[in-house]
Amino acid sequence: MASSKPVQCGPCQEGKTNTKADIWCDNCDGGLRSTCSGHHKRSKLSCDHKTIDIKSYKPSIQDIKTECNKHGQQLNLYCPSHLMPCCDECIPSSHSKCTGIIIISLASVVEKTKIEKSKESLDKNINSTLDVLTKMVNNKSGNIKRGEQQCGSIKERIAKFRNQINKHLDQLKKNFYQETDTILNQEKSNASDLITEINRKEKKIN
Repeated sequence: MASSKPVQCGPCQEGKTNTKADIWCDNCDGGLRSTCSGHHKRSKLSCDHKTIDIKSYKPSIQDIKTECNKHGQQLNLYCPSHLMPCCDECIPSSHSKCTGIIIISLASVVEKTKIEKSKESLDKNINSTLDVLTKMVNNKSGNIKRGEQQCGSIKERIAKFRNQINKHLDQLKKNFYQETDTILNQEKSNASDLITEINRKEKKIN
């Protein structure tokens, strides 16, 4: 949210003149009127600075209300009782009854706010990282479970295939035994017939 107080031209303020700024320079972090902006662009030190129209400029938290509206002094203190920044003259005039409350430096409040925001951002990043790690662990755990199931299924198929092979080999063995026995019996029968014929002829010869 932009400040309601118009941004003043920095170079003009240095010359003790208050002039409304038309341009904002991000590099200089200050405002410039049209004339000063021309000098600013022609200078070798600032010709490459990034400038925008003052209407597009949105001040940060540090830029909002840095001077006391009542006394015109720098807001450099903070009253925890009223939860508001104040200047040196505000203390005796408006905060003298804030007994038991330590008036602290506004810079320390801003710094604490920055730290808290950084901590909040860090917490979000940590939680996001933890979520990713949790998803990775769950994914890998699921992979392990599926791998174990697939491994068990493969072992069952191997055992079943081996049983089928064993049955087939047993049947081949049985067939080979039967065929061997048949051949042996035939050869034995032929040999016996031959022996009988030889014995008969021997008797005849004798």
